Formats: sequence, structure tokens, C-alpha cells
Amino acid sequence: MERNSVIDKLDIFIITFNRAKRLEKTLQELFSDTSAVRDFSITIFDNNSSDETCSIVRKYQEKYPNLNYQKNDYNINGNGNITKAFYSAKKEYVWVLADNDNYCFDCWNQVEQAIEKKADAIVVSTFECPKLNLAQLFVQMTFVPGVIYKTSNIDDTVLANMTFNISNMFPHLVLASKMVNYKKEVVILDKPVVLIGNNNDENGKYVYTRGFSDDIHPLQAAISWFGGYANSLWMIKDRKIRNYLANNNKFSIPLTSPRLFFHKPKETKENLNFYNIFCVFFVLSFFDRIKFLLNLLLYYSLYRIIFIYKEQNYSEKDGLITTQFNLRLFYFIKTKLFKTKRMCQ
Repeated sequence: MERNSVIDKLDIFIITFNRAKRLEKTLQELFSDTSAVRDFSITIFDNNSSDETCSIVRKYQEKYPNLNYQKNDYNINGNGNITKAFYSAKKEYVWVLADNDNYCFDCWNQVEQAIEKKADAIVVSTFECPKLNLAQLFVQMTFVPGVIYKTSNIDDTVLANMTFNISNMFPHLVLASKMVNYKKEVVILDKPVVLIGNNNDENGKYVYTRGFSDDIHPLQAAISWFGGYANSLWMIKDRKIRNYLANNNKFSIPLTSPRLFFHKPKETKENLNFYNIFCVFFVLSFFDRIKFLLNLLLYYSLYRIIFIYKEQNYSEKDGLITTQFNLRLFYFIKTKLFKTKRMCQ
């Protein structure tokens, strides 16, 4: 491919920890003949991996001198490593990648155009249908590699808030919140560059605090996606917008939905314990708190016998939103009732 027009304007970082095989697959894609970023400066921040990560990176460095490598002396937590990447950005734009996703550069020209037009953020992943509404856009921005940010938006306050929000799993939502609070220009691609991968480690485990002993702070160990997301919503200054984001993330679970209490994925240790319940409860508006408490009461009573609920999913491939109505009996028995489909506008 020809030399990319924004090669000197974009810093690329890859955060990794003990996923050598997946990292190697990522490097194969980023340095393939069809990659738009194969000649960019790419820096790997290795969170003190104990597997073959170092030897694999060295092998690629022999062929690609634009690949840089830093191994942390300690495992500073994946979210700490994300924060380190944003702190280290020197060029006009910064893109922080994971070690387990896939890439398609068919729409890269739109990234170049957005950078040339000085956009504040470029959303390069679309599996949450971010063009649908602000809530979907904000949920999409929880995915770290899904957004390229203009580095000038990073300042002392942003980095301080990122450091604080490490324990909430979403340090990067500090920048996303700044985009919302100050009505910054956010460009959303028509087609994704980043396709989300499997977040399990190479042993099949999916945990947010990989590599730590049982002495890790219990609140950090107990935090769920929803608890961390709720705590991050406090960075949205406008109360009405904050309430909107809490109630309208269609393809995840709105924070006021009774489905939240049933969410116990097998692949993770996360659960909606009392700490996470408090995190969600306190970010809600007064009336939403009443609704939340009512749903919690019904969860421990009526909903254990019968629960009818709506579930929505988005197909990135064909652009369809599927609305599925389900019936749950005696907590465990689940039955699909009917579903409808429509295009995501």
C-alpha cells in the first residue's frame, strides 16, 4: 500500500498481558500487506507477561523496525496499562489497541479524512450501532480500540480522572465523557475498522483482574461491567444526559431494567453484588431509583416465578436490530416468545 497520509499524526499502542498467541495474530493483521497501518509507529506495552510474548515481539521487530516494545516491571492492571498508553501519546492522535481483536481497513480513508478535518474522536468500531443515538455511541466508546482520540483533549484533569477510574474498568471513558460534555466533534465510520475479539485469556478465563493474587482489593475484584459503567457516568455533567445514557443502551442492559439482576455470565466471576447494586442505584435519578428498588423487590418475589422481558440485539453484518420477547419461569426455565426485526437507522 502507499504511504499513509496520516502516518506522522497517529500514535498506536497495543496493551497486552499473557496472550502471546493472540498478540501474534494481531501483529500478523497489523503488518499484513492489506493493513493501512503497517508502516506506522506501533508500541507494545507488555504488562510483565510471563509467557512467550517477548520472544514473539522480538521476532516481529527484526522485520518491522517501526514496532516498539516496552515490558512493564510490574503488572499494573490492564486499565493501568491503558492509562499509560494515553499518557505516552505524543502525536496529534492516539489509538490504543488490545491484543485480541480483528481488523478490516476497507474504510480507512474515512479515518484519514476525519484526521485531516481535525475531528476530536473517530469511532472505528460499530458493533453497538453507535449512529443510533447518544447512548449507543457512549456504550460503543467503552470498547478501548473502538475510538481514535485527538491527543490535545488529554490534559492534567483527564489523566487524573483516568487514574481514578482505573478501578472502575473504564479509564478511557474520561475522554468519551469529555466528548459529550463539551460537544466535541465525533466522527463515526460507516464500516468498522476494528472487529471485537474474544476477551478470554488463553486458558479460557474471562476476568478483569488477571494475574493478581487473592490479596487484591475486594471492591476492585468485585466490580462488574455495570458497576464500573455506572460509576463512570458520574463524569457526565448534565444530569438529563446522564439519565438518558443510563436508560437507553439498547443492546446491553439499561441500568433501570430488571434484567440487570438476572445478568450472571458464566464466563466471568462478575455478579451484581451489593457494591455493584449501590454503584448503579446512586447514579440514577430520584424516580429511576424508585423504579430500581421496585425491580429489585420484584426480582426476589414475582420475577422468580414469572418474568417477561424484551431483549434487543444488533447485527453488525446486515444492520438489523432484532427485538426478542422472552418468558422466564421459576427463575431457570427460559422460553422465546416471538421476535421482530428492523433496520438500524
